[in-house]
Amino acid sequence: MVTLTPDYKVVRFSSRALPEEGRGKTLEELHERGLLPTRFVRYGNAVPRVDLVNRIMPALRILTASCTSIRREGVRQEGDLVYLCMTLTGTTVGSRRGREIVLSDGDAVLMTNEEASWTMTSPSSANIAGIRVPRSAIAPLVPKLGNITMRRIARDTSGLRLLSKYLDIVADDEALATPASQRLIISHFYDLVALALGASGDATALAVDRTVGAVRLAAIKADIIANLDDGNLNATIVATRNRMTVRYLHKLFESEGVTYSEFVLGQRLVRAFGILRNPLHSRRAISTIAFELGFNDLSYFNRAFRRRYHATPSEIRNGTGAK
Repeated sequence: MVTLTPDYKVVRFSSRALPEEGRGKTLEELHERGLLPTRFVRYGNAVPRVDLVNRIMPALRILTASCTSIRREGVRQEGDLVYLCMTLTGTTVGSRRGREIVLSDGDAVLMTNEEASWTMTSPSSANIAGIRVPRSAIAPLVPKLGNITMRRIARDTSGLRLLSKYLDIVADDEALATPASQRLIISHFYDLVALALGASGDATALAVDRTVGAVRLAAIKADIIANLDDGNLNATIVATRNRMTVRYLHKLFESEGVTYSEFVLGQRLVRAFGILRNPLHSRRAISTIAFELGFNDLSYFNRAFRRRYHATPSEIRNGTGAK
């Protein structure tokens, strides 16, 4: 399936519905049809499987995929491009000019399109990601970029960890289709790729100031939203999960003019409002909804809800309160 906007295209593909016979040929044709920047080829005797999303923006492509028995082949293309190939889970073997490198569970490697000889092979089940950017976007940030090609980037590299988190956070097609959000996200990816590759000196300082704080805050917010139902959720727990101090966590929220507690409360109230307006939840007790969203005090929930929406939870449910 292909989704189009003027500056954003999303290609989604799954091999699950394809007959096993001839599946490999269909996968190869994805590149020929212009849907993928690299060629997917069947590897070994097992039936190949691919589920992928390819997000295409000006000067940035982001491919995420789950695959088995697949080899990706670099293809010579116009423009001076670089590819950061990430193995999120599982194992992948990269090959270029007779050299091999093994990546697993978060490792990455940089490839270029100077020649079409590089391959990335996933003989068993693996989750992968590929980020394609113009060399010109990264070269000013990374000295001697050409020397980094075909070197394993370890999973615990700080820039690579942030990049892996950011891949999950920005998988929002609505945001990516918005020009302003898209431009910001593209700049974040450039900085994070550069950090993963070892940007240093002034370039690193610029990337830290411009991107790392924003990405870490986005990761924290995603963590909070995923755990709103935890009544014991607190800044210490969130900071520990995200490998930062509580002081730094609060500083990140302060940069947006909001506190950690205000953000958590706001998200819980928004979630509660949506549930109360949904007819599918009309039989659920309001107290149950509040407790399931992490409110340990029903009176506090009612007061906070009324302050935000100028109506009680019952009025919102009944359609008699402020909209």
